[in-house]
This record gives sequence, structure tokens and C-alpha cells, in this order.
Amino acid sequence: MGQGVADEVVFAVVESVTQDNGAGLKQSDERYDEDYYLMVNPDVVNGIAAGYFENGYHHYRLHGRDEGRIGAPVFDAAWYCRIYPMATTDIESGRARDAWDHWQRIGRYRGYLPNPGAPRPENPSRLAARFGGLWTDAPDADDTIAGRHAIGVLSDADAELLRNWISNGYVILPGAIPAHLLDAACTDLDRAYQGGMPSLLFQCLSLSPNDMPWRPEINARPAKALDLHWHSQATRDLMFAPAILRFLHLIFERPPLASQSLGFLRGSGRPAHQDTAYVVYSQARRFAASWIALEDVTEGAGELAYFPGSQRAPDFVYADRYKSLHEAMRMNIAGGNSLREAEEEHGRTIIRHAEEHGLREERLLAKAGDVLIWHADLAHGGRPISNNATRRSVVTHYCPADVAPLSFEAGRCDLRRHGTSGYYSTVVY
Repeated sequence: MGQGVADEVVFAVVESVTQDNGAGLKQSDERYDEDYYLMVNPDVVNGIAAGYFENGYHHYRLHGRDEGRIGAPVFDAAWYCRIYPMATTDIESGRARDAWDHWQRIGRYRGYLPNPGAPRPENPSRLAARFGGLWTDAPDADDTIAGRHAIGVLSDADAELLRNWISNGYVILPGAIPAHLLDAACTDLDRAYQGGMPSLLFQCLSLSPNDMPWRPEINARPAKALDLHWHSQATRDLMFAPAILRFLHLIFERPPLASQSLGFLRGSGRPAHQDTAYVVYSQARRFAASWIALEDVTEGAGELAYFPGSQRAPDFVYADRYKSLHEAMRMNIAGGNSLREAEEEHGRTIIRHAEEHGLREERLLAKAGDVLIWHADLAHGGRPISNNATRRSVVTHYCPADVAPLSFEAGRCDLRRHGTSGYYSTVVY
């Protein structure tokens, strides 16, 4: 199991242990650390690979505790605080509850030891997630934020946004879009759904499995205007709005490339999914997406829903190797029912993980001009549509400009500049 997966399990276990995990184990009774348990119990690693256990804690709860296996390294809190004075500083400033909490979430990624005789990892702050990620996915990202804040590179507000991004997998920017950009984009979206952009294609699976030009029947159904930004200057101005651009600069540290957009008149009604299965780049997890409300969203209009913290879930892997359906198909892995069944299992895995780790679905009843920016692996979808209300909105997927959308490899490599803001391309035209 990679460190990225283990980190997710550690955080989930510590939280559940603090309350009650259903087996009577509380943090005050004993400690558990996933990385340590897997390191000293290679047979458990093999059992996880064979599918017998979800993770190390699953084994520990069922068998390990009764077998006398040790769940965590010996932790010498007094030695730890004496030897690592910055740990004491962090605890006093509120970054950690106590020495143990500090070592689990912060110190271990600095190379701090839990006791004088413990072995030191070779590269404690490595980004070990199997499919990579942004700098905010690194184990020591919180230290990076704190350091940049301390030297004045990050403002208080930006540092808080980044911490929320790391913890939840998304940020909300209320009222982030100026009225003139909002009005112009809304006008172009309405024009698109009135047939005013003849070359614009739509996806409406209830009418056709293929992309199609606008037809009046589309407007009453869940549908997407595909790469609306390719046809609309107002949409491009919208998706590069200053507040969005500022946050993308924080997480990308370079100009962004907008590679795909979806224009919605109504909610999608799509079940929970992770974009990494469908939106593909040369680096699988180095992208983000924005959702921009063009009007106030009412309950029952197919509002956006998401599971905070789900970006840290273990990777769902297609054909034992690939992060996306696209890559599995590109490498000629057997398709048809096997990949469709895997896709359905991916959806079930998202819900199962949320239930097992206490991740609660949140819904966004946004106001016009609000923006949600989410992590590539945040599980999200659209709530069922129960009324006739519209949900005008635009979704855009972005990557750092030096990362390649895999649509380039299909020949759609027309790269254009949007003023001084960044770049844009298309996956459709």
C-alpha cells in the first residue's frame, strides 16, 4: 500500500478512534498507526493485496489486537517535545492537539522519530501517491503553507483557503464573479440553449449516445453544452475570472490551461464520481475543476453534491494499472462489459468508502456568482432533479500549462492564449 493511501487511512482511523469505532476502541485506550502496522506486518500487506482486508486497521480490529500485535510504535512524548522544539511551538500555536497528534500528522513527514531507537524513513516527505498530484497533496504541504505564510508569501486568507483545500478537497469562493462577467456568460449560455451557436455540440444521453447539435428537446433534460468556451468569449472571461485565477495560481504555481468546459441549463443528475476516471491528462491527478453558478440554485434543481475528504480515498484502479477508463481502453485492455462493470463498481466503491469513513455528503445551494473549485479526486455529482427549475452553471477543468490534456494525443492540440491569464484548448472540436 502506498503512503498516500496509508495517510488517508491513518486520518480516518484516528478520527473514528477518537469517537468510537463500533468495537469499543477509543484513542484513550490504545494507539494505532497504519504505516507502522503495515511496515511490521508484511503478511497483512499481502492480505490486503489479496482482498481479504480493506486496510491494516481492518485486520487489527478483527485479528491483530487479539493476536497481540502492536498497533503503533512506542511513542516517547517527553523525549519528542524536548528533542524537536518546533513540535512544541506547533502544539502551542494550535497546529496539533498534542505530541502524538503532531507526530502522526506533521512530524513524521519531517523525519522526526517517535522514540530514540526508531528507524528513520529514507524520504519522509515524498509524494508517494501512486498517480502523483499537486504540491498540496504532499505529506508536508501543511508545513509548506505555514512557511510561506510566515515569510509573507501567503496572506492569512490564502493560507486558510489552502488548508481548507487540503483538508476538504475543495474551496468555495462566495460572490467571486463580477456582475458584468456573470451577465455576459449567462447571455451566451442562454443563446447556446436557444440554438444560437450552430457549431456547438451537446451531450444529452437520454436523447442520443453521441454528441449532437442543439435540438429544442434538449432543454427539458439533463444535458451539457460541450466546450462552450471554444465558442464564447464571455465564457472564457468567466472561467479565467480573477478570483479563480488567483486560486489556480496558488495550487498550480504556474499559468493554468483550461482544457474542457461544460455548460449546464439544468442539473446533471449524475451519480457520485471522480473526475480522474474520465478527465485525462499526462499526469493523472494534476488538475482541478471549477463550478460557477450563473443563477441562484434552489433545492430540487439538481444541486451539486460532494463528499469532503474523499480526495484522500484509496485509488480505484482500472485493469489493475490505470487511473482512468481512457487509459485502460487506449492500451487495448479488454473493454465492453468488463470496463462497464468496473465503472459501476467504482461508483459503488465511492459510496461504500464514504459510509465506512463517515464522510457526509454536502450540497451546494449556491448564489449567482459563487464558485466551487475541487480536487481532481473529490467524489461529487448532481442531486436528482425533482422540480422544473434551471441550474445555469459552467464547469471547467484546468491543469498546469505544462501538463498535457490527452485530447492532444488524439490530434486536438490547438492551444490558444487567453490574454495574459492562461491558455485554453478543446477536447471536442
